[in-house]
Amino acid sequence: MKTKLVILAFALLTNFGFSQQIITEDLTVVDSVSTTPQKLNIKEKSPLRASLYSAVLPGAGQLYNKKWIKAPIALGLVGTGIAFSSYYNGLQNKYRRAYIAELEGKPHEYSGVLNAEQLAVYQDEYKRNRDYTVALTILAYILNIVDATVDSHLFSIKNDPDFTFKPTVIQDQNSLQPVLGMNLNFKF
Repeated sequence: MKTKLVILAFALLTNFGFSQQIITEDLTVVDSVSTTPQKLNIKEKSPLRASLYSAVLPGAGQLYNKKWIKAPIALGLVGTGIAFSSYYNGLQNKYRRAYIAELEGKPHEYSGVLNAEQLAVYQDEYKRNRDYTVALTILAYILNIVDATVDSHLFSIKNDPDFTFKPTVIQDQNSLQPVLGMNLNFKF
């Protein structure tokens, strides 16, 4: 338990690290070496705000980062997981009540159709399915938060003219046919 708390504290405290540049509220940068301010043309997104938005409502952090396609996907994944978990939980409880009634000799909706062993197998199967869907839903929820955080960290890099990454068509040297490739430009 202590290890989990230390890892969580470390992950949360890394957002408050310091660098050698000071960014003021009007988005001017003052280097610690030279005190000449430079104006930034890139708007920043807050990773902490994006994380909190996604933690409260899946997909809200993606909307904050202006990733319009990812927002309904994140909300749909988490919502579908919750719906399937609820569905399997209901079936597991239904077969559990029937199993207990069968052991006590009371009538139930599967009387004469399924015996106690078959009811136990169905109950275990739906419980396993519920547990898997809960685990996958938690994973989708965490990935939703991580995606929003990473997108907000990389928001300023997306529009950087010194760093481009785009598809290009190149000619294969062996067959002389056009082939799709990737072009990476990085200017200092």
